Amino acid sequence: MEQPSTNLTADVLIDEEAEPDLSIWFGCLETARTELAQAAIAAASVEGCDRGSVGVRICDDATIHPINREFLQHDYPTDVISFPYELKPPMVEGELVASFETAIENASEPSNPLSPREELLLYVVHGTLHIVGHDDQSPEPRAAMRRAEIAAMKLIGIELPLSNDEDSAPEQDDSFDDDASDSSGGIMSGGVS
Repeated sequence: MEQPSTNLTADVLIDEEAEPDLSIWFGCLETARTELAQAAIAAASVEGCDRGSVGVRICDDATIHPINREFLQHDYPTDVISFPYELKPPMVEGELVASFETAIENASEPSNPLSPREELLLYVVHGTLHIVGHDDQSPEPRAAMRRAEIAAMKLIGIELPLSNDEDSAPEQDDSFDDDASDSSGGIMSGGVS
């Protein structure tokens, strides 16, 4: 997994509920933190962002559900939610929260060739791509985002299948523009209220 030279940091918080699964998927929690950070950095680098910081929080469905309800008015758990704070390439600031339980569920589908570990890394890539300006609400931007996902995943050593199938990428736009939010806690500290 060769990573580009960068001044971008990716801080990874793994909630206690996720620790057992991530320890198995990645071999140990330190490896999980490293690979999840590399996924965020790879995704940002695809769009020329190599300065700033991206926060990554891995949680369960019970934790992501109220975040999704509060910030996106979607009353269900989801795969990943992004919080872009500032984007002035090559500088980027943002956070994302991803559900390891949704990764398990989606990876178990027969049509999905990814393992739960790869699925979770894809969520981090997808969420980071939202932070660096990608949108997936219509076909053309969705296709561009898919190409960026493929490029970022390749940077971390994972080959995604080439497909125009829109179901192979997360469907909803789980990005949140922070202009109207209270930034006093953020998702990394659990300060979302």
